[in-house]
Amino acid sequence: MTAGDIRVLIAEDSPTVRRHLTGMINETPGMRVVGEARDGEEAIILALELKPDVISMDIRMPLLDGLEATRRIMSRQPTPVVVVSGLLERDVDLSFQALQAGALAVVEKPPDRQDPAFAAKHRQLVTTLAAMARVGVVRRWENDPGRNAVTQEAPRPRRATNRLRVVPEVIAIGASAGGPGALSAIFRDLPADFPVPIVVVQHMPDEFVAGLVRWLHKATPLRVVVAADNLVLEPGVVHLGPGSTHLTVVRQPDGRLAARLLPTRGAHRYQPSVDVLFESVAQVCGRSAVGVVLTGMGDDGAAGLLAMRQAGAVTLAQDEASCTVYGMPGAAVARGAVEHVLGLSNLATTLLSLI
Repeated sequence: MTAGDIRVLIAEDSPTVRRHLTGMINETPGMRVVGEARDGEEAIILALELKPDVISMDIRMPLLDGLEATRRIMSRQPTPVVVVSGLLERDVDLSFQALQAGALAVVEKPPDRQDPAFAAKHRQLVTTLAAMARVGVVRRWENDPGRNAVTQEAPRPRRATNRLRVVPEVIAIGASAGGPGALSAIFRDLPADFPVPIVVVQHMPDEFVAGLVRWLHKATPLRVVVAADNLVLEPGVVHLGPGSTHLTVVRQPDGRLAARLLPTRGAHRYQPSVDVLFESVAQVCGRSAVGVVLTGMGDDGAAGLLAMRQAGAVTLAQDEASCTVYGMPGAAVARGAVEHVLGLSNLATTLLSLI
């Protein structure tokens, strides 16, 4: 092990899977496993003792599951956590609860080395662990959710401004690390009869998008669907982009807005790309749109949100204090793409005021 290696703690109850994960990580240049936990309680102890750079967290373990272990680690020794989950519905639901509790990302457990998908899943796991190891995380207080809340005065609607007299045709949202929890917090405060369609790009492996739809559907009165090609956008519906294609918005001959999926990645670092979504909304809707960039790593969405603002759209960003990772909102603010920076608790109120 060298001084610059990423130090990984593995929490996994299966000895076979633990050996599998350890071998994959240790054979990756620049990464080393420094500890192995057999259950959630041991994961907490080793996190406190070893202070790893990142934790690979199984979600279903004896004594204490990965969800509760994540909650306690984030309150005692805040550490980047990547949930490594199976695709059973219960596992996926627990995984999204762990994301809400402070975990940064979720990836699928890699298959056996003989599986044709092994190389891709291996790469996805180690790339995610390496990326999240660089994230500075904040303490989440265990039994005092109020201490995690951030409030900030929402801007009053500027009725005298011509641009805000235009009723938005669509609300476009982009998110990455920490996004599922932020989306849930916003959507739960919007009414079922919300009169505008919502389109969302969330950076996430495609295998978990259907689970995110189920999870969000339970948390909000809005209907949540995976966007399909040429699907007409409906008011009161959240249209979530698939995890393996770009989501764009187009206008049909009858004037209605519809989703258009682009399978080709192009030059974009991410697929789906928030920039691709925002740029399409800027071109199609101009000033009759709202763009929102939420918590996430990197700068995806900054250029697209700037295009929306230049086209006259209202542009919002989540503030640093309420973000899991301030990368994407911070990049958008730095580029001059953001009109209002808001705490998470006020984003829904602001969207309602603009409608």
